[in-house]
Amino acid sequence: LDCRVQRVNELLGIALSAEETAGYLRSIEFEVVDSGAGVLRVTVPSFRVDIEREVDLVEEIARMVGYNEIPASQPVISMDYPLRDPLRLLRQESSSILTAQGFFEAINYSFVAQEHADMLGLDADDFRRQYVKLLNPLTEDQAVMRTMLLPGMLENTRRNINFQQTDIRLFEIGKVFTPVAEGVQPRERYQLCAVVSGARYPGASPLYFSDDRADIFDIKGLAEILLQTLRVQGKSGAIRFSVESDHVQPYADGACSLSIMDGAQRLGCLGKLSRSAARSFAIKQDVFFLELDLEALLDLPRQEKAFHPLPRYPSVKRDIALLVPEHVSAGDLLDDICTHKIEHVAYADIFDVYSGTSIEDGMKSVALTVTYRSAEGTLDDVTVDGFHKKIVDSLMSRFHGRYREGKE
Repeated sequence: LDCRVQRVNELLGIALSAEETAGYLRSIEFEVVDSGAGVLRVTVPSFRVDIEREVDLVEEIARMVGYNEIPASQPVISMDYPLRDPLRLLRQESSSILTAQGFFEAINYSFVAQEHADMLGLDADDFRRQYVKLLNPLTEDQAVMRTMLLPGMLENTRRNINFQQTDIRLFEIGKVFTPVAEGVQPRERYQLCAVVSGARYPGASPLYFSDDRADIFDIKGLAEILLQTLRVQGKSGAIRFSVESDHVQPYADGACSLSIMDGAQRLGCLGKLSRSAARSFAIKQDVFFLELDLEALLDLPRQEKAFHPLPRYPSVKRDIALLVPEHVSAGDLLDDICTHKIEHVAYADIFDVYSGTSIEDGMKSVALTVTYRSAEGTLDDVTVDGFHKKIVDSLMSRFHGRYREGKE
C-alpha cells in the first residue's frame, strides 16, 4: 500500500516527517520503503488482514502516536445559507394558504387515462391532447402523463361523493407534462388546481350557519385570497378577473366562467364545471374549479411587506348606486376608483349587483361603498362630499352611468 505523509498529516491534524511516519509503521512489523516525494511503500504483514486501505495505515499511525497527542480542533463549517428554490417556496406558501382556508391537499399519480381529454370535451387540436405516452404502462388508466390537474381532482370528487362525502374542498399542486420533440425530455410545469362542491360551510351547525351551497363566488374568493396573501402584483397593473367569451374552457359553464389575467397574459381560470363534463365523471352536483399556472405567478413581482400604523381618526362611508350598461363589469367600476387615486379613499367595495323588473332593459344596478379616512384629522361632510362627487362624475362619464331611479 502507498501511504502519503501529507495525507496522514491532513487526517490527523499533526505534522509528522516521512522518517517519523516510517518509524511508527516499522515498530508494528510493517515493512516500509521510502519511494520519495513523500510517499511510503508499505508491505503489510500477512497476519494483519484488517489493513486494506491507506486510511487503515493512518489509523495505525494515530494509535502509535497516541490519541492524547493529537490536538483537538473545531471543524471549519461554511455559514452561508444554501440557495433556496423560489418555486419550491411558492408551492409551500400556496399550500399553507389553501390549507388555512379549510382545503385538503390531494396527491395524485402523474399517469392518467387518455380518455380524460374526451371526458372534458377538449378540442381535437387542443395542446392538452398532446400526451407523453408511457412505453410500459401499468394499466390503460395510467397510459399517459397528465397535461392538466383537473381530471384527477374530478376523480377525487367523484370518489368522495360515492362515499357520501358530498362537501368537497380539495386542491393539488403538481407537475403537468407537455411533449417537446422526439428524443427530448418533456416540458414540466407546476400548476395549482382546486375544486369546491357541496355546502358553503361544511360541517358547520345549521343553527348558526345557513345551508347555502357553494357557488362561483367561493372559488373566486379563494383565488383572491391566494393572490393577496402571496402579495402578487401584475406586470401590467392589477391582476383582473375578466369574462372572456372567446376563451371559455370547453369543460366550463359559459355563463359562469372567469379568466385570471395580467394584461394580455393568462395566469389561469376559474368557473363552474359544465353539466356534460360533470356527467362524464359521474358527478351529479355542482363543482367549481380553479386552475393557476404557478410558474407564471413566480415571474410576477411581489409587493414588499410594509407596516402601516393603525388609524387614529374615524372613517366616513358613502354609498353609490348607479345604473350602467349590462356589458360593464362591476370590477371595472372599482378599478376606476383605484386608478384615479382620489385623495383620502381608503377602501372601495361592491355590495350589490341587481337587474330585474325595476331596471330597464340593457341596464343593471351596481351599488358600491367607498370609505374615506385621513391620517391627519377627522374628515367633515363638506370635504368628503367633494371627493365623493369626483368619483361619481368619473364613473358616470366613463361608463355612461346615472343614478338609479324606480321604474313604474
